[in-house]
Amino acid sequence: MSTPSKQQLIAHGLVFPEPQHSIANLASRLHGCSSPCPPLQHPKLARLEQAKTVILLLIDGMGCQQLQALSPKGWFLRQQPLTLTSVFPSTTTSAITTILTGQPPSVHALTGWHLAAPEVDAVVTPLPMTVRYRGEHTPDDIATIAQQIYQTPSALNGARRQIVLQPPYILDSAYSLHHGGEAERYGWPSYEQLFQQLLTLVRSASAPQFIYAYIPDLDSMMHHKGTTHPRARQLLQRIEALTAHFAANLAGEDALLCVSADHGQLDIPPARLLQMRDFPELAACLRQPLSGEPRVAFCHVHERDHAHFPALAAAQLGHAAWCLPTQQLLDEAWFGANASARLAARVGDYVLLMKDDWGLLDSPADAPRPALLGNHGGLSAAEMQVPLVMVDGMKAAIPD
Repeated sequence: MSTPSKQQLIAHGLVFPEPQHSIANLASRLHGCSSPCPPLQHPKLARLEQAKTVILLLIDGMGCQQLQALSPKGWFLRQQPLTLTSVFPSTTTSAITTILTGQPPSVHALTGWHLAAPEVDAVVTPLPMTVRYRGEHTPDDIATIAQQIYQTPSALNGARRQIVLQPPYILDSAYSLHHGGEAERYGWPSYEQLFQQLLTLVRSASAPQFIYAYIPDLDSMMHHKGTTHPRARQLLQRIEALTAHFAANLAGEDALLCVSADHGQLDIPPARLLQMRDFPELAACLRQPLSGEPRVAFCHVHERDHAHFPALAAAQLGHAAWCLPTQQLLDEAWFGANASARLAARVGDYVLLMKDDWGLLDSPADAPRPALLGNHGGLSAAEMQVPLVMVDGMKAAIPD
């Protein structure tokens, strides 16, 4: 049966990573690394290679549509010269790894909150590094699993000083330690202390330095409360006000501040968040649980069911998802160019790409339904489009 091509999906309104203006291009420019993604070009980045301090403040989940909804006249939108796209899948695991390695998902092959990893015979969650599903040959030692999963080196290496600012609870995770490379690592216990740390680092700099500062809280808030909840609005506007105050204090400093996000979010009504266990005939075709995200699910299918899986998926889930062979995604470079040998095995045989505001989970039979309103991973504009805010301290007006 025929499946829609990339061009047909674009005509349907889906947004794919821009080849010149995605967060992968931003990462390539920030790190100056060898990457299949060309470095991002924009006049406001002209001083990037000369600035003593370059800061990337990454606000997880802050897509362009979230900014328009939560702070339509705010400082971020007034300072935004450029809209970028996320990577595919538009999820923290894939996007943050791109930011920290300078490589697209085609190269680093971390493709979702849940990752099918044949090299350890398991489905794992790469960020907290836990095991979702164990096969017969899955190592018992989590450190051994992590060593196999994280194959792409960090871009936070080299001659200039590298600094990572993260919440303390993720600072020393296996993921952070690998992808932080040679960077100095500092935890921030409050937003006020984060921005004070940044200002101190800028003013004390004696040599070139790159600072990566990460705020995860908006994403978490929207997952649980939704993208337009008053508490999400309050949180975003608080972060925005503190960032604007910090930017004003950069005036006269040899520093370039970039503010962006890894992805946006889309609300899924509870009735549209489906469970694979409610489709037992389809679930029986899988040789392991779904991987990926609620908005893009990768299916590893039994060989006996390979031929009829697309028709069965169309019959049972066609109202909510497209079923595409993952080879099509690889051929059309959805994940980016120069695909690693690991990628095809990790994304399996078919992908269920969710339509509109539908989602699909593969929770264990005895697990309660998760309170998951905001979601991402798919190709809607709400998930894919993120802002790039830039402030050059040398060109900023010194406040009175």
